[in-house]
Amino acid sequence: MKGRYQYRFYPTIEQRISLAKLFGCVRVVWNDALRICKQSDKKPSSAELQKVVL
Repeated sequence: MKGRYQYRFYPTIEQRISLAKLFGCVRVVWNDALRICKQSDKKPSSAELQKVVL
């Protein structure tokens, strides 16, 4: 039997700002990787994608 847990996170103002910056950066990297995958004929490997995007 698998258990399931729920957690709630109440960040402070400083944590909210840091999380917003982090998720903004993550979104840029995701969009860049998605653009590269859509433009290429074959799907690049994970390692190749990381070299280009990061």
